Amino acid sequence: MAYAGNSATSRGVTQRTTKRRSNRGDAHAGGTPPPDTGRGHRLLGRGGGDAVLLVHASFGADWFAPLAGLLPGLRVVRTHRAGYGRSRDLSGRLSVTDHTRHLADVLGARGIGQAHVVGHSTGGTLALQLAAAHPGIVRSMVLLEPALPYAADEPRSDAMRRAVTAAEQGDLARAYGHFPGSVCSPGYLDVMTRVLGTEGFRKSVLSGRYFFEHERAAFAAWDADAAGLEALRQPVLLVAGGEGERLDSPYRARNRALAARLARAEQVTLPGVSHAMPLEDPGLVAWTVLDFVRRHPVDAV
Repeated sequence: MAYAGNSATSRGVTQRTTKRRSNRGDAHAGGTPPPDTGRGHRLLGRGGGDAVLLVHASFGADWFAPLAGLLPGLRVVRTHRAGYGRSRDLSGRLSVTDHTRHLADVLGARGIGQAHVVGHSTGGTLALQLAAAHPGIVRSMVLLEPALPYAADEPRSDAMRRAVTAAEQGDLARAYGHFPGSVCSPGYLDVMTRVLGTEGFRKSVLSGRYFFEHERAAFAAWDADAAGLEALRQPVLLVAGGEGERLDSPYRARNRALAARLARAEQVTLPGVSHAMPLEDPGLVAWTVLDFVRRHPVDAV
């Protein structure tokens, strides 16, 4: 994979912008229900080689379904986190630490001693906590616009406040339009319906109930300083969507701030995509993931 452009680095941080290489398709989530792990997760595994754990965003139980089939030579583990898809949060009180413990259990149950972790949005935050709490099992991380921690210089928006208000009024569709809609490119509804299917998109909207009623508070309580991000030594690729600048989304600033805290971070911007990048262009995301994990194989530890 070739990158266009390269800038000076600080504290091990490299900034890059990719040339666009697309493999768009009409991949749909669904098929045979994956097995239940018994620990609040359902998962789908395929392939051989280094293990790659895909950790989806809030609202996005199946947003990684297209990507899962585009990672040849890797053992892909795709989960439904507790509270999403076919997994349930029976307590309604799971913390970020609880969710990451589930992820560690998923890998352990499959006999995977070490894996690359690809996390999107809140899934990226969970990947960071997983690496902090279980450093031995995380070989590298590819974080697609991680939700937290916040950045002091990020653009301010009241989209989340409006989304919370709409959810409290029982209007999950309107809440979805505020968030995540505000950080996705125009036309995202068409993209999601095409890729997820009408029913898959409906389930994505309805999953907002778990986020607004339970998970939002769990992430608000997460302490990035206590997690000890500066101590992490895994290679990390921080990915931003090029459409974020036009949308004035906060993720470019968050990636910059996070990169300054991590010992081995690179940054890359993918053109033509937004926060919905796993659905907008799964081929480009897959190409980005493959290049990074192949540069950091498990046997090179």
